[in-house]
Amino acid sequence: MPTINEHFKLSLKRTGKEYRELHEWIEGFHSTKREKEDRHDIIKIPEFISFIEEKFGREGVQEYLYHIKEDYEKSKAYKLAQIILKLKFWC
Repeated sequence: MPTINEHFKLSLKRTGKEYRELHEWIEGFHSTKREKEDRHDIIKIPEFISFIEEKFGREGVQEYLYHIKEDYEKSKAYKLAQIILKLKFWC
């Protein structure tokens, strides 16, 4: 899982903007632990899309999705899902 500063750098590289306020919101700065967990819950992504788009625009929505992807892609669950998907396509 990238640090908050790594998320800033990745966004800057992709868009030319850090999206600092967005990443701080996702990470739950000034929020409860539960709110942070909800913002990282892939099942709840649709709940946040319109809010993010209104506040940060379409590019902000993309950065939100990248943030979630980057947090999950090194997790064991993500790696297992990749293996399962590859096996499914070979069966």
